[in-house]
Amino acid sequence: MAERSVEEMRADLAKSRAKMTGAIGDGKEAIRPQNIAKEGIEQVKTFAKTEFDTATASLRDERGGWKLDKLLLVGGAVVGVIVFAVTLNQVATRRSLASAARKAIEK
Repeated sequence: MAERSVEEMRADLAKSRAKMTGAIGDGKEAIRPQNIAKEGIEQVKTFAKTEFDTATASLRDERGGWKLDKLLLVGGAVVGVIVFAVTLNQVATRRSLASAARKAIEK
């Protein structure tokens, strides 16, 4: 193994020092609250876009346009669920009122 000169060792140390300084600077930038928040926001945006695209993939045709027949089907299902929930709420409210009226009459 060849002996290295003092100058070669100093040059290697200077390179290592420069690398360390750069790495420390990059680390400091990475942990700044603004940068962490910015990165978090970008991750959330990417996640939301991916999830939306995945959820709506079956509602789109091969050109990326909406399939109206499937949209109408989904819309109808949503309206059906809303009507069912409102009807169920009305029935529960009427039963509650009828029960309260019966209790009032019994007293």
